[in-house]
Formats: sequence, structure tokens, C-alpha cells
Amino acid sequence: MLNIGIYRQCLQDIVQEAITHSDGSNAGIAEYLRSVTVGGWFTRNKTEKRKALEEARKAFDEHRHWPLEIVISHLGLDLTIMRLPNKE
Repeated sequence: MLNIGIYRQCLQDIVQEAITHSDGSNAGIAEYLRSVTVGGWFTRNKTEKRKALEEARKAFDEHRHWPLEIVISHLGLDLTIMRLPNKE
């Protein structure tokens, strides 16, 4: 059974990681998400992580023409995840 709280946290973490490690465009984020895999035997919350990754990939693949803010909102995430950490 899927734990919705863990799923939402995984979704937020995956999207935030994708924004940080891509050029920030929907196409760049979609490309990064295709390279992400969910761990092996000892990965905790594997079901939630796989579902979150699947949903993020679907949203960014299907809605490349939407503004980034809209895709993030469509996923039900807080727009503050778009702010990248200050790299000083």
C-alpha cells in the first residue's frame, strides 16, 4: 500500500533534484528524470519513490510546453522548490 505522505516527499525531492541538476527547462528536467533510477534491494520506500518518479517523468514529458511553474503546480508541489540553493 502506498504511503501518500512519503510519496509526496519523494515527489518533491525528485523534482527539486531534477531542477538542481538540469538547465531548469522542462526539456532539461525531463531528460534528467529519464536518467534517474530507483535503488536496489535495500532501498527504503521503493514503491513510493518509483511512483513519484513515474509521475514526475509523465508530467514533464507530456507538458513540455507549459511554464515550469504550472507543471510544478500541476504536480501539487510548492513553487518554492524552484529556488536553487545559493552556490557561493
